[in-house]
Amino acid sequence: MSRNSVSAVIPTKNVADIITPTLESLRFCDEVIIVDMFSTDETRSVCEKFSNVRFFQREDYIYGNFNYGVEQATSEWIIRIDSDEVISPELRDSIIEVLQSENSRHNSYEAFCHLYFFGKHRLRHGFGNQWRTMLFRKETARYEVRSEHEGLVLQGSVGRLKGHYDHFTNPTITAWIEKTNYYTSRDVERLAEPQPLSKVKVIYQTVRMFQRFYLRPYWLCRDGYMGFVVAGIVAFSLFVQHSKTWEKYEQQKTRT
Repeated sequence: MSRNSVSAVIPTKNVADIITPTLESLRFCDEVIIVDMFSTDETRSVCEKFSNVRFFQREDYIYGNFNYGVEQATSEWIIRIDSDEVISPELRDSIIEVLQSENSRHNSYEAFCHLYFFGKHRLRHGFGNQWRTMLFRKETARYEVRSEHEGLVLQGSVGRLKGHYDHFTNPTITAWIEKTNYYTSRDVERLAEPQPLSKVKVIYQTVRMFQRFYLRPYWLCRDGYMGFVVAGIVAFSLFVQHSKTWEKYEQQKTRT
């Protein structure tokens, strides 16, 4: 049966060790657009083993590279996916069903995430219980590139796909802390005039972040010790971002 074409877009950097399962799950796509931030490992050679991959290199924010990848895509539909995510067979079939529909009611579709931390532990609360935009018509969704954690700006109605995707994030705590360092630095560098909060507000917001994730409303306490660790690192990430904001403020004050 004929169907509309689809391109997957993946921003990458040094993902040679993890991206193969992702690309295997995307063999049904007409093309996979890789926008790579000049990896120093074997990312390019691993990706180019797949015949449907088109490989680009570009330095930008992650979501800026995603937008660029969408611009390079030649298909009518776009799959938004990361290098540590794998589409399940049921989700693949659901996407194909949408592509085969001549008059889809929606411009974009969400998929449910099975989130795994530290290689094998599935998180069932907090981040682990969420839907995310997975499929959209080209020209109907775009990132504003204002922060490292933002959603797509969508046009039109949103549907839901059957099945799920597996997200194998943060294989080690060290990897998560390194990622936190990268994300917070990129967010703070966007601040033209950083305004640090008072120490009391920083303490309050950090403790409040831990409370919200570990207890209500996200209930990570129900995920055992892993939930405790995840809530702690989330709160720590907020503290790091406040600290870097203060650091940039002090640096600018010194220069003036």
